[in-house]
Amino acid sequence: MKYYFKSFYFIFLILSSFTVTSGIFSESIFESTAFKKFCGCVEFRREVNEALGSLPVGSLDKIGTNDYLEKIYQGLKNDFAQSGTPFEEVEGGLHAKGVDLKRIEDPGKRLRELLIIIDGDVAFPSGKSTLTPKAKELIGKIGDALHAYPETSCRIGGHTDSVGAFQMNLKLSKDRSQSVKKELKSIHKIEEERFREVDGYADLHKIVDTMLAEKKNRRTEIYVGTVRIVY
Repeated sequence: MKYYFKSFYFIFLILSSFTVTSGIFSESIFESTAFKKFCGCVEFRREVNEALGSLPVGSLDKIGTNDYLEKIYQGLKNDFAQSGTPFEEVEGGLHAKGVDLKRIEDPGKRLRELLIIIDGDVAFPSGKSTLTPKAKELIGKIGDALHAYPETSCRIGGHTDSVGAFQMNLKLSKDRSQSVKKELKSIHKIEEERFREVDGYADLHKIVDTMLAEKKNRRTEIYVGTVRIVY
């Protein structure tokens, strides 16, 4: 082990002495983009997602909450279609395999929030709070949208069916909502202040009123709204 450490340290010293003055190199190797990418020393900008679109800070006051969320709604629809998982139109929103995108409107039919529902069978293995690869892919799209539209906040809710002890299901639902938050924070760099609420509710908010193992009740909900309501 000591041999490998000394060898690496020796190589480190040699490389650190290289500063390019002309010819092949033009910068210290430790200032190069390749090295920074290798060591994770800097955070690289995401590639522009033309399908998703974006809005600069200040747009919310100019166009209002309704139009701001409409941009995100259409952007997510286009992004899913471009990635090979197109939404289909359903009452109240859009549906794709494992995920729904719903419109939350006020009595005046103005868009106030977007609700993304990730199917419980897609998001987590049974009885666990570890995100599946598919869930990470879906959450990644939400993370991209939050980045592209910076005047947004989100609420996360975990839900279970009625099978099993309530307290166990309550803890599981809370752990699952925290897993989604952690993914958005650590991987997609969403700031803490943009999470308005993160909680779990077991089976207290059923979609289908049954005590059986109903998959529609097993779900993760992510609400995306603007940081304030602008008419």
